Amino acid sequence: MTQLSVNQTSILILLTIVATITSSTANRLRPASHVLLKASPANCSYSIQIETTCAPSAETTDHISVRFSDKAGNLVIVKHLKNPKLLYAPKGWKYPGGVYSGFQCCAVDMFEACGACMSQIVCSLYLKKFGSDEWRPGWVKVLRRWDDGSLATVSHTFYFRTFVPENVWCGFDYCHSKENLIPNIASFHG
Repeated sequence: MTQLSVNQTSILILLTIVATITSSTANRLRPASHVLLKASPANCSYSIQIETTCAPSAETTDHISVRFSDKAGNLVIVKHLKNPKLLYAPKGWKYPGGVYSGFQCCAVDMFEACGACMSQIVCSLYLKKFGSDEWRPGWVKVLRRWDDGSLATVSHTFYFRTFVPENVWCGFDYCHSKENLIPNIASFHG
């Protein structure tokens, strides 16, 4: 049996520690690619993050719907985003009381949803606004919530930066083309 020098033993111990730390960190962070490779159950939990721009009158009290899908055709539709969690508000901003309804100027909100598990990255996302406010979202992204509570981004970041028209689906379909850099109007059956 070969004896190891003190330096070789130290290097082996150090490599073992690094491998252990790397493995445990990787399991906690769960990169988005993990979502796409692992066989998933029929329904998954998602968090949808939405930024409302700081443009004058960008906020809304209208009902907002979202639909997103992957290239394999897995689809999630949320007919009314409600019960937001405020992730970011501008410095010095205070909500005037009552229940926070989301979509305030310069804010980032997070909504929870459940639906079909995506087998690929979310590449299509549309928003629909019911009401007459002029809401102007900045960006939207979808995250997968794992059983241990950790989150992993499973979508492109969809940049809107324009007012969403009333009662139509407005958004992006990067599943079939990456050429449309501005939101487009789409009609869906059902």
